[in-house]
Amino acid sequence: MTEALRTLATPPPASRVVSAQPPLRSLLRHSAFAVQRQADELAATGRDVIHLELGEPDLPTAAHIVSAMVSSARDGWTHYTAPAGDPEIRQHLAGHYARLLRMPVAAEQVLLVPGSNMVLHFALLTLVAPGDEVLLPDPGFPVYAELVRLAGGVPVSYPLRGTAGFAPDIAELAARVTARTRLLVVNSPHNPTGAVLLPETARELTDLVRRHSFYVLRDEAYRGLNWTGVDTDAVLAELPPERVIVSETLSKSHAMCGWRAGIMVAPPHLAADFTVLMTNTNCCMPAFVQRALPAALTAPETAAWSARYAAEYRARRDLTVTRLLDMPSVRLTPPMGAFYAFPDISDTGLPDVVFAQRLLAETGVAVMPGSSYGRHGRGHVRLSFTQPPDRLTDALDRMHRFLAELA
Repeated sequence: MTEALRTLATPPPASRVVSAQPPLRSLLRHSAFAVQRQADELAATGRDVIHLELGEPDLPTAAHIVSAMVSSARDGWTHYTAPAGDPEIRQHLAGHYARLLRMPVAAEQVLLVPGSNMVLHFALLTLVAPGDEVLLPDPGFPVYAELVRLAGGVPVSYPLRGTAGFAPDIAELAARVTARTRLLVVNSPHNPTGAVLLPETARELTDLVRRHSFYVLRDEAYRGLNWTGVDTDAVLAELPPERVIVSETLSKSHAMCGWRAGIMVAPPHLAADFTVLMTNTNCCMPAFVQRALPAALTAPETAAWSARYAAEYRARRDLTVTRLLDMPSVRLTPPMGAFYAFPDISDTGLPDVVFAQRLLAETGVAVMPGSSYGRHGRGHVRLSFTQPPDRLTDALDRMHRFLAELA
């Protein structure tokens, strides 16, 4: 437990002057939301803008999940719950995750949080002291590094290269482990590359974790959007369970971004500390959202809905890959999961930020510069294929013309 967690209940002196601390002042300013704002400003001038920058599903939440939430609110589930979540819901989800993760899961290990970013935040506040190191994928979700810095830790990137299918090189990863390493973040399927952790790499990763004493945070945001046929849960079940924190969100897998439904499965010895943090921060996830979680995860209707949902994004993935591979000055490692493509556009001669800015200004297509995701994302852009097929085709047509003119 970190000093910050031990002193949560200690009030600051009355005379203390509060000002923005350096980690807060340096937090990420350039994000997908910033690009969205630029795109919206362009659209306000009358331009037709196609948004491929945000990682938000365009499809609606399944009707049976919405119905469960509405019924819960009408039935009076509008009050506080225990900070870690309604005990009945946690018990139900414990059985679900025990089957999914192939390990025993008690209700006390399941914590319900408002969005999965908070899972990482709580893990860092609990595990990381100033100067401790956290291993992060590069390219990777930008919030990882920002929250590490905010907690006083040191982000240490491990590279993911397109020439290796964006798989981590375990030897390179091992070389970055030091006595200060406290946590490793693994994200599969991966944002922004769409890579999926394959069995051989996962086994090597498990061996590495067993040789050292750090924790692993499994970011499962894109669970269900995996087209390799590989059961990642079965492969990662060999990780030492006392060292693994699972971060789950229904935002991407169930088209529930606005619900802020985050789920943490934590080792028993950490769950109590996380609950202390939840008591002092978010208080609790909205009760009516909690009551809808069993419908989202275990209702009979969910399996069929999830299959249709994944098939829709698989079709869009195939369309995007086919079109990108036919474009001049583009190299692509085809994504095997999530709903992103991460093409290498360095052969255009344009830095990725300039490429994205010009693509938006000249064609009305908004994409994310790869450098937003880390040093090893430079020379790439991220496209979210979260638009209906006709709009996605239009965006790819515009991008193809733009690249042809550059060439």
